[in-house]
Amino acid sequence: MFFKKHEDKPKRRKGGLLGIIRMFMSLVMILLLLTGIYLAYKQFSGLDPLKIDTNSSIKTLMTSDNVYILINGLLSFDIDTIKKSLQNFLKSPSTGSTTSTSLSTGSLTTDTSVPLFFRFAVIADSHTDTASLQKALIQAKENGAELVVGLGDYSDVGTVDELVNSKRQFDTVKLPYYLTPGDHDLWDARDKSRNPLDNFRQVFKDTYSSFEYKGVRFLLLDNSDNYTGLDGVQLKWIEDELQRISENKPKLTLVFAHSPLFHPSSDHVMGKVNPKLTNQARHLIDVFSRFGVAEVIAGDGHFYSRYIEPEYKLKMTVLGAVTSNRNLQAPRYLMVDVFEDGSYNIQDTEIK
Repeated sequence: MFFKKHEDKPKRRKGGLLGIIRMFMSLVMILLLLTGIYLAYKQFSGLDPLKIDTNSSIKTLMTSDNVYILINGLLSFDIDTIKKSLQNFLKSPSTGSTTSTSLSTGSLTTDTSVPLFFRFAVIADSHTDTASLQKALIQAKENGAELVVGLGDYSDVGTVDELVNSKRQFDTVKLPYYLTPGDHDLWDARDKSRNPLDNFRQVFKDTYSSFEYKGVRFLLLDNSDNYTGLDGVQLKWIEDELQRISENKPKLTLVFAHSPLFHPSSDHVMGKVNPKLTNQARHLIDVFSRFGVAEVIAGDGHFYSRYIEPEYKLKMTVLGAVTSNRNLQAPRYLMVDVFEDGSYNIQDTEIK
């Protein structure tokens, strides 16, 4: 008599139209989240994760401590947070320091039992980060590099002052260096309606070159102009030079360029700005293949990868960037060991 009898409340029916709508909305949110992760990765790395080893990459991402940071950044659209979390993810142990293994069609390393002949460094994309450029050059010299090949973008907008500041770093370290320009190095001159290469030539002189060191031929081409590509003079020079080189039978021939001629999963390639240049890139690949070029090494991608071009089976490497800005990976460069039999080994090297 002292207690009120509680009446049973009607139970809420599960499912129904409302439940279906909720489930549908949840699936849409998950899909949007995954799409955001995919687009962020592709935008900041230049790589299409659908074309690499997605199984290991997604597994690494989902077990990474950075996944919460990444999702939070995507939901708030915080670019710095997204970039930081992706950078940490790409440096995590399960993916290694690079994504080259997932892109490779086979091992590209060389048997190192043959005695080392000499070592050289390749750097690219320092932009205005002269501190990282200086560190890379000093580290390369301390690690035994006998020369340096530079693959462009030693500036942000290609002013003479920016290029002079970068040249000062090369000169200070006192290693022989051979350079080709990048697209950023052309901006200021082009903006002032001058020949786009004027500023680079004023500071560094030649934009393409060929030289031999200890029986190894280095061919540096200039494909820095995203709008016009290589002119007829340079194209003829390349074929004439390769013909002459092949007659002299060097131990090894390597080609260097700013913009990659091909990449299996990145759009940072020759022909991105002007699609007509894709045909020119294919022509160059054909020429290099016919003349026995061992490998084409390029910059511009700001992300290390190594792979084989599928049609001509030409080995290619894209090195990571020296700059600490606009860079998903830690600042880095390449060390290349050349052995007495003409074989070689490429090492992706982080700047310490």
